[in-house]
Amino acid sequence: MNRICTQIKYCLIFVACYLMVQSCNVINPSEQTPTYIHVDSFHFVRNPLVNYRIADTHQITCVWAYYNNYLIGVFDLPCTIPVITNGDASGQLELAAGVATDGLNSTLGAYPFYELDTFDFKPQPGKVINHLPVTKYFSDILFTPLSSFSGGGAGNSFVLYGTGVPMEEYNDSLMGASGIVTFSAPADTNSTDSGVITFSPALNQSAYVEFDYKSTVPIYVGLQANLSVSISSSPYFLAGINPSSTWKKFYLSVADFNAQYQGSSYNFYVKAAIAPGVSSGSFEIANVQFLTY
Repeated sequence: MNRICTQIKYCLIFVACYLMVQSCNVINPSEQTPTYIHVDSFHFVRNPLVNYRIADTHQITCVWAYYNNYLIGVFDLPCTIPVITNGDASGQLELAAGVATDGLNSTLGAYPFYELDTFDFKPQPGKVINHLPVTKYFSDILFTPLSSFSGGGAGNSFVLYGTGVPMEEYNDSLMGASGIVTFSAPADTNSTDSGVITFSPALNQSAYVEFDYKSTVPIYVGLQANLSVSISSSPYFLAGINPSSTWKKFYLSVADFNAQYQGSSYNFYVKAAIAPGVSSGSFEIANVQFLTY
């Protein structure tokens, strides 16, 4: 009798284990092997339908990836994107260029003025496919150039706000026409410069001021709201930029500021100063422009 009971117990244990295994297989079915798409960077090209004055520069740091219209994720560049496919049919990968909004790496967004790259491929589970995505400005963007630096003097683009070192025109070997501020202690240690050209974004619309910069000192950028013909706010500096010995692109979001102040127009501001004990420094700015739809 004891042996029969023991055998029954073993049978019950076996049945229980079998049911557990089957349950696990239902909950955790065998995973599919993804196809991997490797992306080093974006290739940026000129859009012939967009005014030539828009600079062909970018600071694309990440990518939004969609497969057959479903978001896979956001990836820092360079990256290898795992794509789970269904069957053997070709699918389409869409890649949206991402930038750091207002210079904050914690605030990343797909830049609304850059076209998506589309890439059709057949599934190759376990394989790595190298792909170079291409992007450019959308053709229907509206833009206002905020700097010229084209032989008429820096005063055509920026004027000194208060006291300090005025911006001067400069011909950079890489960027061409640009504005430059050069500091020399002890007298010339700070500069705040106001963009002369105003711009007027629509409410609830994507809007950015973008520009290229090179600097040995920290830079601060902001906006002034013109509330009426005779009333303007003080300049609000919205973002700080660390020094860079090479040219970089910066994207300053305007939409939230516009929603808060609802000015009739806005001016772009840039300021910088050398630290106490530092004898010299400079910053350079080029291709300043306002973009919206």
